[in-house]
Amino acid sequence: MTVTLTTGAVENAVSTPSVNLFVKVLNNNESQPVQAEITLYSLDGVKHIVGTVLREVAPLTADFEIFDISSVLQFEVQVSLNQMERVFVSIWGKDADANLVPAHRFVPAELSTLANSSAPTRKQKRSRTSSNSHRRRQ
Repeated sequence: MTVTLTTGAVENAVSTPSVNLFVKVLNNNESQPVQAEITLYSLDGVKHIVGTVLREVAPLTADFEIFDISSVLQFEVQVSLNQMERVFVSIWGKDADANLVPAHRFVPAELSTLANSSAPTRKQKRSRTSSNSHRRRQ
């Protein structure tokens, strides 16, 4: 069963914005790997994909992905997992000095379930640049 978790809409135009977003997947399952498809969306106007990565996290291990959000004023992260048994996702924003940004901290209990389905996760896509360049941080 595929489960998709979301941060919902997040504002990054704050006094101390995040420049990097760390998405961490912890697999505490003793026998099953988990496939995680992590998608970052820009919400600066029309919702579009900034980047998508696919990670396979072995049993009793963790992995993470870092996204550059320095020019993204509003965003959403979605994480699709092929199974959730003893799997935990957290998301952490860091500022230009690598300090954690409390407004961009999402522990497992703070992520919403967007969808549950029996379909497998999608194939990996990559798109790293935002085409919405007219809304850059000043």
